[in-house]
Amino acid sequence: MKFLEISFQVAEFIAALVGVICIIKYRVDILTRYFVYYLCLSFIVDIVGNLPKLILKFEDLSFLKDTFLAKNAWLYNTYTVISILFFVLYFRGYLKSDKFRKILGILAILFFVSSVLDFLFTDVFFVVHTSFLMIIGTFIILISVFFYFFEMLRSEKILEFSKDLVFYVAIGASVFHLCVTPLFIYSSYYKNSISSYFVEIRQIILYSAIIFMYTCFTIGLVLCSRKNKSY
Repeated sequence: MKFLEISFQVAEFIAALVGVICIIKYRVDILTRYFVYYLCLSFIVDIVGNLPKLILKFEDLSFLKDTFLAKNAWLYNTYTVISILFFVLYFRGYLKSDKFRKILGILAILFFVSSVLDFLFTDVFFVVHTSFLMIIGTFIILISVFFYFFEMLRSEKILEFSKDLVFYVAIGASVFHLCVTPLFIYSSYYKNSISSYFVEIRQIILYSAIIFMYTCFTIGLVLCSRKNKSY
């Protein structure tokens, strides 16, 4: 299990590193730059997310046990909102249809408002990773991916889909959310379960999905950035 945990962090780091190299070496579009910034943010969030473990492990940090830093729910809840909004707006940026763009714009606004209301009127923000926003967010991301594939199938992009970074992002993000969202739905069950078997299965699925997603991102960046002209 420790191997999978380290592997997903390595996969995340490699994706961010390859992304940074690509935007330095190649002439990429602005949305690709934002995507790389998102990868860097994701890596930083997961590094900071280890703080509760460090607080429990090291006595020198015991003074933080009664602070909000002792839990990382607030961090990952905030990141979940940012991540879902990013993917929706990322796919929206590549769509040609004004109708599709308008739909995704409205969905993004509704999701953001729902997120704020959920955090204000429930106690989940500092306590537990919210399943409500993950479910709604996954639904919106799948709609975004569907719009992207629909336009791709109706255009000449289908002939060169393997050179399109957005294709790899769509595959990675959609598979990840489809695999991970059920884990959030039954998160309370896993939390209260006395069987470590279910917890282990949950971690295996989660880490494997993360590794798959960032591997897709890395492959996409490596294959697609080469078509751009070097500075």
